[in-house]
Amino acid sequence: MAHLEVRNVRKSFGDTHVLKGISLDLAGGEFLVLLGPSGCGKSTLLNMIAGLDSITDGEIVIDGRVVNAVHPKNRDIAMVFQSYALYPNMTVKKNIAFGLEMRGVPADERARLIAKTSALLQIDHLLDRKPAQLSGGQRQRVAMGRALVRDPKIFLFDEPLSNLDAKLRVDMRTEIKKLHGRLGTTIVYVTHDQIEAMTLATQIAVMRGGVIEQLAPPQDVYETPANMYVGGFVGSPPMNFVPATVVDQGNGLGVRFRCAANGGDGDVVLPLADPAAAAQWKDREVVFGLRPEALTDYNEAEASIREHAHAFDCRVDVLEPTGADTLTYVELGGSTAIARVNPRRTTRPGDTMRLMADMSHASLFDPSTERRI
Repeated sequence: MAHLEVRNVRKSFGDTHVLKGISLDLAGGEFLVLLGPSGCGKSTLLNMIAGLDSITDGEIVIDGRVVNAVHPKNRDIAMVFQSYALYPNMTVKKNIAFGLEMRGVPADERARLIAKTSALLQIDHLLDRKPAQLSGGQRQRVAMGRALVRDPKIFLFDEPLSNLDAKLRVDMRTEIKKLHGRLGTTIVYVTHDQIEAMTLATQIAVMRGGVIEQLAPPQDVYETPANMYVGGFVGSPPMNFVPATVVDQGNGLGVRFRCAANGGDGDVVLPLADPAAAAQWKDREVVFGLRPEALTDYNEAEASIREHAHAFDCRVDVLEPTGADTLTYVELGGSTAIARVNPRRTTRPGDTMRLMADMSHASLFDPSTERRI
């Protein structure tokens, strides 16, 4: 289990700044997911940790040793690529053994390690096949086996599941999580899929434009996003953002916004569960953030949330049944918001629905900086 530090790392190509001062400290055994859209710099950072790309400025430190000038093969790191990168003319066994042979590992030790790794990944019955005879999931297991057999200090995964179909991605996510639980090895994993990030990570670094917007455990990223970008990127559907004003309710503070209803637009005021945090924002405009699952049908809302909630009527614009829920689109503050509603609730577009907002999960953001208040 290696301790990984990235200290103010920068990467530039001429005048193009790809990474703009990345710092993180990853304890041994952690599973860090670098999450962000294409072009945010996550794969570039992974390649620099691996030693496949040079660093413009800053340091990468593994177990207290600065490795900026250390050759990739001497960093004790194994990488699993998106493309599998298997040798097509070699059997599964030879693909897994290749790195061991290059390091001069004796034949009997190679055989032991291959048997152990192939059994762990449940590919021991495939050892005599070639990559062309394998499914996508089996090829990915072989690629993982080639990395695992070396028992490196750190595993690096570069979008390893993006070439798999939806069901296989779910299966492989589970296998990777089980594997990390058994081995306890430090892992850095790159993806643009926030479901992968939430299910796999012990820490998520949400990236945008070469910077880390938030580094925190998955549930913290989900429940208390550092800014509107994180709230909108993590979660499916994303967090609702409603233009609102902080107002005095006499016994506390609330957020006021307009709501489209069949009787005409009207003001709704929802009480803040933590008014002290918004005290300096009284009578000022904010962006009110609420996850779709915290906005639901009043009749279906759990009694336990009602002390932090407020009911209001709103016109239903669009319904999207998903099986487990019906995503119900309404207009709040001039913006579209989504509520998760029990699929057995009978309603149609144009109907008025009584909604309840769980304000214990509300977020407020500064509309100018988009930072969390």
